[in-house]
Amino acid sequence: MKHTPAVSLLAFAVCSALLGLSGQPHQGKMTVMPDGDYVLTSGKLKMTVNPRAGARIVSLKLGGYEFLTGREVMEGNYGSTLWPSPQSLWGWPPPPVLDSDPCSASASGDTATFVSWKDARTGLQVIKRFSAGKNGRMDLSYTMINVTDSSMKVAPWEITRVHKGGLLFFPVGGNPLGRKSFDPAPVKVIDGIAWYKDSVRRPDENLLTTANGTEGWAAYVIDERLFVKRFRNVPRDSVAPGEGEIAFYVSKEADYVEFEIQGTYQNIDPGAQSQWNVEWMAAEIPGKIAVHAGSPDLVEFVRRLVR
Repeated sequence: MKHTPAVSLLAFAVCSALLGLSGQPHQGKMTVMPDGDYVLTSGKLKMTVNPRAGARIVSLKLGGYEFLTGREVMEGNYGSTLWPSPQSLWGWPPPPVLDSDPCSASASGDTATFVSWKDARTGLQVIKRFSAGKNGRMDLSYTMINVTDSSMKVAPWEITRVHKGGLLFFPVGGNPLGRKSFDPAPVKVIDGIAWYKDSVRRPDENLLTTANGTEGWAAYVIDERLFVKRFRNVPRDSVAPGEGEIAFYVSKEADYVEFEIQGTYQNIDPGAQSQWNVEWMAAEIPGKIAVHAGSPDLVEFVRRLVR
């Protein structure tokens, strides 16, 4: 029997208005597969979402190339998901209701909507709404609803596991830092851009770097292919305590890098919600563009892409 997580009609109506459920076309394509997965296609970019695993994004392919790691790399930590921030709200592991438990799923035109159950641990319910845009772009919207009787402060946190060996870079304000018991990964800052070149070899210890961005984008290049996240820039004083607007985590236990971004840390009143939009895009790197730390042509290529 299919169960639908409870969400008030008022909350969903407000969410629908905020997220643009008025039928604005995205010019992509969505298909519901026989196994229940939702596949969104935009040009050569294809994204697969599994509602049986918390609406986790389990695949992102450009042509036949897969950016995301799967369960075979590490059970539990794979693909892309959403957590509440700061982590001090819930510790570890992440709340299954929001991270990995089955959720309701529905399709309308080129858009898929996923609604979690109410999570007693955090007092939150999450709505994920994914649409295929045009020219190799995906539109991702995340809504967090406060289902408690008290106000709370929280930020959205997107965690995406990509294959090792790539080059991660983003415009940075200040020096990237480590956090808590983790040492920072080695980062070079060149002309206002932070660069991290990942080794295929696992580090001896887990590494975590957090940073404050300046232009609202972060990129990962691997095998001459580019994966970019675009988002609204968050001022340093609006980031969740102890966290970072942009972060990456390098595991000593499995072959993946976590490519992370966070939204604004803000108050949500009882029954109210906050909404955050992220755009994913991907492209093949032209042969004339040098791919290395400090490459001005590579930075300009991304800046043109996100305009």
